[in-house]
Amino acid sequence: MDCTTHDGLSTAPQRTASQRATSSHRTPARYQPLVVLFAAVAGGICFDRASPLPVFAWGVLAFSSLIAWNWTWRRAHCRTASVLLLVAAATTAAAWHHCRWHLFATDDVGRFVAEQKQPVCVEAIARHAPRMLPAPADNPMRTIPSGNQSQIDVTLVSLRDGDQWRPVSGNARLFVDGHLSGIDDGDRLRVFAQLSPPRPALNPGQVDYDQYLRAQRIGSRMHTRFANCITVIDRHRGWHPLAMIGRMKTYGNRLLQRYLDHQSRPLAAAVLLGSREQLDREQTQAFLETGTVHLLAISGLHVGILAAGLWYALRRLPISRGQTALLVAGLAVFYMLLTDARPPVVRATVLVLVTCGGSYLGRQRLGFNSLALAALIVLAVNPAELFQVGAQLSFLSVAGLAWFAPQWLGSTGVPQGLKALVAESRPWLVRTVWGVLRTARHLTLVGLTIWLLTLPLVMARFHLFTPAAAVLNTILWIPMTLTLVTGFATLACGAISVPLGICCGTACNTVLGLLETVVQHARSIPGSHYWVPGPPDWWLAGFYGGLAVLAAAPALRPPRRWCLALLAGWIAVGFGVSQWRDTEDRLQCSLLSVGHGCAVIVQLPSGQTVLYDAGQFSSPESGARSIAATLWSKGITHLDAVVLSHGDVDHYNALPGLFDRFTVGVVYVSPVMFENDNAALAALRETIDRTKVPLRELRAGDRLPGGADCWLEVLHPPRKGVLGGDNANSLVLDISYRARHILLPGDLETPGLNDVMAEEPLDCDVLLAPHHGSRSSNPTGLAAWCTPEWVVVSGGTDVRIEPIRTAYATIGAEVLHTAHCGCVEVTIEGNEVEVDTFRNKSNNEEKGG
Repeated sequence: MDCTTHDGLSTAPQRTASQRATSSHRTPARYQPLVVLFAAVAGGICFDRASPLPVFAWGVLAFSSLIAWNWTWRRAHCRTASVLLLVAAATTAAAWHHCRWHLFATDDVGRFVAEQKQPVCVEAIARHAPRMLPAPADNPMRTIPSGNQSQIDVTLVSLRDGDQWRPVSGNARLFVDGHLSGIDDGDRLRVFAQLSPPRPALNPGQVDYDQYLRAQRIGSRMHTRFANCITVIDRHRGWHPLAMIGRMKTYGNRLLQRYLDHQSRPLAAAVLLGSREQLDREQTQAFLETGTVHLLAISGLHVGILAAGLWYALRRLPISRGQTALLVAGLAVFYMLLTDARPPVVRATVLVLVTCGGSYLGRQRLGFNSLALAALIVLAVNPAELFQVGAQLSFLSVAGLAWFAPQWLGSTGVPQGLKALVAESRPWLVRTVWGVLRTARHLTLVGLTIWLLTLPLVMARFHLFTPAAAVLNTILWIPMTLTLVTGFATLACGAISVPLGICCGTACNTVLGLLETVVQHARSIPGSHYWVPGPPDWWLAGFYGGLAVLAAAPALRPPRRWCLALLAGWIAVGFGVSQWRDTEDRLQCSLLSVGHGCAVIVQLPSGQTVLYDAGQFSSPESGARSIAATLWSKGITHLDAVVLSHGDVDHYNALPGLFDRFTVGVVYVSPVMFENDNAALAALRETIDRTKVPLRELRAGDRLPGGADCWLEVLHPPRKGVLGGDNANSLVLDISYRARHILLPGDLETPGLNDVMAEEPLDCDVLLAPHHGSRSSNPTGLAAWCTPEWVVVSGGTDVRIEPIRTAYATIGAEVLHTAHCGCVEVTIEGNEVEVDTFRNKSNNEEKGG
């Protein structure tokens, strides 16, 4: 049996001249073995993530597949042998993913780190030089001021246990308040810090920071307030290429600080050296909301412009084409290492190497095959990158261009020689104009292709629909190219001559200012971006899976009108499912985990949504992201009402961020909410006035309808409030549905608490512990008054839960702490009350998977 591969052209029937002309500009079918191999490898990784097997089982399967492949290949059963070889590749990839994702050493610190912060003294090896994190902008709603921080990843080697040192392993991310310097890659450090685990996702839809760090095999987090708690006990000796590249990156940052102004410096560091941590949140948010955040991440655009510019410059020198290819390839590899070898850079570098290799050998590169090779290299280094959105967007963009570009940017059917003759006969001005127009058309189609193809994934992961990106991705090509040219010129010339560095730095400042001005103005245009829930994962799988099938099997492609009809139908299915919410005869109450703060989402039987409080003790942006993620996961885009319990900032500082993301019907406050005069309340009032959301008061005795047999009744405070502070005047809300009750008391304390308990006892099912479980909320007396079955404590990990648990145990209530169990979901359907936690659901899903 003949097992060689044919392209099939020799057996094709003869075609007419018109058929040849029609198909001459179509992309020819090519043998793409690495694409099939990548599909098998990706399938094995996905299988292990969903249903992990022991690594020994994966190894047995891989070895058995290889033996079977050898047996069938020797007997010329080529198709069976090919399938078995792909099975061996898939099981090997699954085993490698299992080792990277599930297996850690027994002495890895991440295996036994406790949820509570604990002081430790460790010795560790620095994995890179410290990176500066800028302080957040001044915000009156930020309760804890935060300054600059330094971040450094370390590999732990030993931990002090009493007066003994015992060996440990594992990686940790270390944060230091202030500026940390004098540390290089490979230095041995002694660190005194607080050790804690990475923050896991505790609410539906929330980004899981723990999973993100786990993909990098970082299992713990350390924090210290003082830089002198870190000392270098042994300098790295000897020549190490990565250490040298790290020092060059540090030197590059110093050059940018010398020649660029302070406004342009962080953006230049991100665009040129990949140091995005220097950007403040406002700058990053502007690029995110305009759909141009990819400009901040070193990607194929940066590597492509750098490689193309160097190729153009070197070709003007008296060196051969092969030498040019080698130099460009070497520079691409160096730049990849300089920018930390992130997956998009690795992908772009591999494509540059393939292109240079093809130019050196005089062979044409294969598009999808080259892209598959880059993907296999990325997965060989870290198989968990398959699930990272940055890598997905990078490869998806290039795959889309490789598929669509030949069809959108190809020939119009006119012979190339004739087109060249016609072009040469035109005046130079006409040729220039036509060249500019043709380039603009190509850039527009490229930008539109990338935007359309990545839009569903961007909406799902970032919850943004950015029409402005369709225009900006074309407009910003020129300033982005000029930014890279002037930026690299600043680095190169500034290291040689100060006057040249100043000249290049001035030009770079101008271009960076233009780039940021365009982005900021585009962000402020109405309709430039919309916050959306985004499609679910099953819809994304169907959409991109369908595109993959159409790209891989041209014979299965229906006519274009049918493709458009299928796309429209799939979009309609996604919209239909997302808009359908079965809330009839059911009340759902989600008590979110926001640290020391409060946020409760109430979905009423009437279909309306009420948010009770929206804040946390530290970062208002973090609180807004957590609440918004949960709302989007439920398909909610509009809040019918927001009820604020009282004037403590940890109960409302996330509201301005939510106003940017959601429409709000009305804001309810107590009659004494704005009696105190402070900067945070003034900022809140200004935000409510600016957004023109109605502001109304609620007092004891008021009732809001929530559907059949459902009421939201205010138990406190009275019209003029009570003596005491904000806590004593907290707005207490009793949510009743079919004789079941959920009590939300804010931070209620004496004397307001005494006034409430002076009324008739209320037999409630779920109680939100007042004041985050504080003893000042009289838990014993409140437990006897309302006799709850479940008590939810919304607080941070520093809350002592045992005294609260003991107080409510006298009536048999179960106490749940959101810092440990995550969001608490309460569902009242019929006459039954069901209480579940997010961590419990997540664990059940993992076991079920």
